[in-house]
Amino acid sequence: MIRGKIVGTVWATRLHAALRGAKLVLVAVEDAAGRATGEVWVARDTLDARRGETVLVAFGSGARNALVPGAEANRGLLADAAVAEIVDGSGA
Repeated sequence: MIRGKIVGTVWATRLHAALRGAKLVLVAVEDAAGRATGEVWVARDTLDARRGETVLVAFGSGARNALVPGAEANRGLLADAAVAEIVDGSGA
């Protein structure tokens, strides 16, 4: 997992059918001191994180489990990264 701050939302005029209805956010990665590293990830967000909030992002099978628990249930999900937690008290 990485810790980062929501810096925006991804909008698309065309997208894969498996992503219809999915909210995609831009997450600026932070180091242990909370400073931006310059790295930005796109993650699926089902927690409705807002711009300026600090989040934890899970990757791979952890991301799929954050979206839909259970390996059999989430095997077909299109997700490499997902917002798994909004850090308390991090709102803008």
